[in-house]
Amino acid sequence: MAARSIRALLLGGSVAALFAVLGAVAWLSFQGSQEEAEELFDARLATSARVLEALVARQVEKATIAAPLVIALPGPLESEDHDKPGPLGHYYETKIAFQVRDADGRLLARSASAPEAPFAPLVAGFGTRPFDGRDWRVFSLRSGEVWIQVAERDDVRGELSEKLAFASAVPILAGIPLLLALLALLIRYGLAPLSALAKQIATRQPGSVAPLTLSRTPDEIAPLLEALNGLLARVRDALERERRFTADAAHELRTPLAALKIHAQNAARAPSATERQASLERMLQGLDRTVHLAEQMLAYSRAAAPGEAARAQKVALGPLVAEAVEALQPRAAERKVAIRRSGADAAVRGERHKLASLVTNLLDNAVRYGPAGGRVTIELQRTSDAVVLAVEDEGPGVPPELRERVFESYYRIPGSAGAGSGLGLAIVREIAAAHGARVAIEDGAQGKGLRVVVRFPAGLSDRA
Repeated sequence: MAARSIRALLLGGSVAALFAVLGAVAWLSFQGSQEEAEELFDARLATSARVLEALVARQVEKATIAAPLVIALPGPLESEDHDKPGPLGHYYETKIAFQVRDADGRLLARSASAPEAPFAPLVAGFGTRPFDGRDWRVFSLRSGEVWIQVAERDDVRGELSEKLAFASAVPILAGIPLLLALLALLIRYGLAPLSALAKQIATRQPGSVAPLTLSRTPDEIAPLLEALNGLLARVRDALERERRFTADAAHELRTPLAALKIHAQNAARAPSATERQASLERMLQGLDRTVHLAEQMLAYSRAAAPGEAARAQKVALGPLVAEAVEALQPRAAERKVAIRRSGADAAVRGERHKLASLVTNLLDNAVRYGPAGGRVTIELQRTSDAVVLAVEDEGPGVPPELRERVFESYYRIPGSAGAGSGLGLAIVREIAAAHGARVAIEDGAQGKGLRVVVRFPAGLSDRA
């Protein structure tokens, strides 16, 4: 089914509603006007009869029984056909008639517009009778021995009903086009921001991620505009992150790859087997460092990528610590570094593979930069408001003025030992931020060494 525009839907619905409602109003107005006119005319007939009864009928009964009295109208009224009043009366008087009869039905008096034959049977009340090709509305009234009948032609009533209906219905019907025009303008004005937003999106260049703006933002469109700008901001951050990652990766890989090339050339040109073996060993060491750098770059890219809510789950940190210790045990044994665990297990909600990378990088940094023969301690604590993961080594530590810079990607403290990539703590901070946690660098025990603390809010713990 084809989608309909909001403008067409609103306009079409308004037209249908207006015609339905105003048409019903016009019809009810016509019916009401017609009924009111009928009641008005009937009341006028009755009133006319009572006036005749009071002023004429009783005298006619005594004075004009032998010769009926005929009340004529001025000649001009009988010959003219217009609906404007004049000094002689109104043309409508020719459409109103009366008769006065005795108890036996003999005519005593009549208007010139009335026939000599009875209008209707001598029965009190209203009735409708045909006369001279027209229907007449008749009211009969008995006063003593005299009957008074007052009649009115149907076209008088019809004309008045039509005029009343015309006066009530035509203004409504005539106002419909104007109302529709106003509604169309109103709808067009109301939906103009939506059209402007669609035009901006349609004409935008593929690479543009600048925020969308509108000169007028209705309440209905504001959430949509905010969501679109939020999406554009995330796309912009992702593109910037990818560009930065590509540039940094190219820069960082250039040096180790150049060193590998030199070692390979030395091995190829070595005059003796001993020198060739030495060059190959240095090349293997360079390969190990390059592989480690590539792995750290990949880990950093994954850590910086937005997570998915569907992957968030309850993750116990204890098993992750055990896995990291086991994975780093060969390197720790090589440097004669003892790894000690303390504290109770705790759980947080998040992505397991990212949390595992966080723990592994913390331990790897401590083993790599701590002194040979030293000790690394990893602690897990669960407090009332947080889950705390802390890793402490006995190395030289980090000067206070550099404790923020060490979280930058590819930054290494000048003169530091070890063959690190400068990405370990950057990975830790990215993962911690994605999980709503905070990372802090502190002095180790008794002011010696380095202690890195990751504090997960209570809302992310297993108590949440």
